[in-house]
Amino acid sequence: MDPLHAEAQDMANEAAEKEIEAPEGQTQTSRFLTCDERREATEMLMAGESIRAISRKLGRAHSSIHKVKLDLMKGKSWKEKRTKKRGSKLDDPKFKKIIEDEMWKNNGRLTIAQMAKLLQCSPSTAHTWQKKHNFKKSGKGGIDLSQRK
Repeated sequence: MDPLHAEAQDMANEAAEKEIEAPEGQTQTSRFLTCDERREATEMLMAGESIRAISRKLGRAHSSIHKVKLDLMKGKSWKEKRTKKRGSKLDDPKFKKIIEDEMWKNNGRLTIAQMAKLLQCSPSTAHTWQKKHNFKKSGKGGIDLSQRK
């Protein structure tokens, strides 16, 4: 590895290891840009600096700075947090109806594997979905509709 890449790797490792004090007193890893970094990146973008130059100066990935630029172009303030919650296809009420209908057909019993097949997802995702929607497990590994909360 040439010296330039080695230095860049060292900077990336240091940035990944450092921790920043969050406002609520919780520690936050340096995975996300801090408010100060977002402000500084915004100011530098407004001054006409390139995304790569800003990322080098802040020691951050250019993709993070690009996201700041996109927010700036949309008219968002650097103070706004990037807290868009990702939706799940399984949040659709039709999936709950599908599972309930299938449970009634099977006398109120459905295994996680059967749920996964109906939901077209992995068994671990089906298990998480089952817990989120308060379906209780019955005695023999199935889900019992009569025991719902």
